[in-house]
Amino acid sequence: ILLHGVTGSGKTEIYLQGIRAAIEHERSAIVLVPEISLTPQTVERFKGRFAEAPWAVAVLHSHLSEGERHDEWQKINSGRARIVIGARSAVFAPLKNLGLIIVDEEHENTYKQEEAPRYHARDVAVVRAKIDKCAVVLGSATPSLESYHNAMTGKYKLATLTQRVDTRQMPLMRIVDLRQERRKEKAAAILSEKLRGAIADRLEKHEQTILFLNRRGFSTSLLCSNCGEARDCPNCSVALTFHRHVARLSCHLCGHTAAVPKKCPACGKDALIYAGFGTEKVESTVAHLFPKAAVRRMDADSMTRKEAYRETLLSFRAGKIDILVGTQMIAKGLHFPNVTLVGIINADLSLHMPDFRAGERTFQLLTQVAGRAGRGETLGEVFVQTYTPFSPSIQFARHHDFAGYFQQELEFRERCDFPPFKHAILITVRSAHEERARFSAETLTRRLKESLGAEFILGDPTPAPLEKLQGQFRFHILLRGEAIMRLSRRVRETLDKLPFPEDVTATVDVDPYQLL
Repeated sequence: ILLHGVTGSGKTEIYLQGIRAAIEHERSAIVLVPEISLTPQTVERFKGRFAEAPWAVAVLHSHLSEGERHDEWQKINSGRARIVIGARSAVFAPLKNLGLIIVDEEHENTYKQEEAPRYHARDVAVVRAKIDKCAVVLGSATPSLESYHNAMTGKYKLATLTQRVDTRQMPLMRIVDLRQERRKEKAAAILSEKLRGAIADRLEKHEQTILFLNRRGFSTSLLCSNCGEARDCPNCSVALTFHRHVARLSCHLCGHTAAVPKKCPACGKDALIYAGFGTEKVESTVAHLFPKAAVRRMDADSMTRKEAYRETLLSFRAGKIDILVGTQMIAKGLHFPNVTLVGIINADLSLHMPDFRAGERTFQLLTQVAGRAGRGETLGEVFVQTYTPFSPSIQFARHHDFAGYFQQELEFRERCDFPPFKHAILITVRSAHEERARFSAETLTRRLKESLGAEFILGDPTPAPLEKLQGQFRFHILLRGEAIMRLSRRVRETLDKLPFPEDVTATVDVDPYQLL
C-alpha cells in the first residue's frame, strides 16, 4: 500500500493503529525511518503508545554500540521484541511471524545503500512482505516517482490523506526572488528583507522559526582575491569548506582537513577571502541580527554528542529555542505546533545538481521542509529564497500541487527513457591514474555496444560529476532498458571477460539513486 498523505495529515497515527492491529493478531512489525536522527523520537512515541510493554520495542541502527546492538538482537531473537524500529538495515531484522512492514518517508534516498552490498530498503521491504505474506505500507507526503507510478499502474494500492489533522490549512508559501533582492542590496544578504521581517514578527509573537539550508560549514570555499586560487581538496574535485568553530578547512567527501593559511599558497599575497555560506554562517548571521533570540543549529557538525539531537529537540519543544537553523535532519518527521515560520535559505542547491532526479528531489525537499510550519492552531508561512522562481519544482511546491508536478515529471521521464519507464545501470570505472580510468571506460563501452542489442540504451563514457573522489578518478557509463535482468546479465558477462589493469576497478549499481 502506498500511503500518500500531506504533511501533518496523521500518517504516524495510521502506522500506530496498524501495528496495534498486528500485535493483537499475534504478529510483529518493522518500522523503517530514513534518518538515524529520527529514531529516538519515533521510539519515544511508539513506546508511549505501547506503554504496557515498552520492552517489546527494539531499535536497530549503525550508531548503536556493540553492547547495545547485542542487547537489541537478543530481544529480537528471543521473541520478546514485537516491534523493530530503525534505519534501512532494520529491514533484515529476524522477527518471527511478521505481520506489517512500514517504510516511513519512502521517497528518501537514504534507503539506498551506496556501498556493497547495494540494496534499496524500500524494495527489500516489498520483497520481504511477499515472502512473509504480510502487509507493507510505504508512507510519504511526497512519494517517489517510482512508487507513485506503481500505484497509478495498479502494482500498489493507493491510500490518500488530502487534509491535515483537524482540517488545518497548509502553510502559505511565498517565493523570494533573490535576483531582485540582489538589486536592492549592494551585497547579497543571506536573509532577504522579507524573511528578516517575518522572523522579527514571530519573535514578537513568541512563535518559533525554522531556517533550512542543506549545506554545512561557515564558508563553502577559501579564495584568493589576487590570483583567484581556491583551496581544493587534494583527494577530491571539490573545494574545502571552512568550519569556524574548529578554525579548519575540511572536505565533506573524504574527511581531509587542513589548517587555514594566512597567505595565499599560490601567489603569497595576504588576500584570502571566504566565499559562500553554510549553516554555521547562517546561525552566526541570525544571532547577530536578532541578539535577544535563542538560536540553535542542528547539523552533523553540531550534533556530535550522542544525546545532542534529543536534547536540542526537547529544548525546542519546550520553547527554549526561538530559531532553529539546520540541514536535512530538520526537514522531516518533526512536529512542533509553535513553529509558524519556515525559511528556505537557498532552494536552488539541489535543483541544479547534474542528476535527472534533481527536480523531483527539490520538489520533495521544499514540500517536506514547508510541512514543518503551521502544525498547530496558527497558519504557517514559508519563505522560499531562490534565483530560479520560475522552476516547475518550486512553482508546483508553492501551490502544494503534487499531482500536477508528478504528471509533468512522468511525461518528461517517459520522453527521455528514464526511470520509472526504463531501468538504469550505472557503471563507475575508477583509478588513481586518470588516463587508465578513461581508457578502461572506453574499452568497456565498446565491448558493451558489441554485446547489447538495440533494445538497450548505452551512452559514451563521461567523467563523473565528482570526477575525483578519495584520490580516484571516476568515469560513468549509464545504461537503460526495460529487461533489467537480461541487461544485468550482459553487463556481468562483459565485465568478467574484460581484464582491467590492477589499479582499475569497476562497480555496478542497478537502479542508482544518485549520479554524482
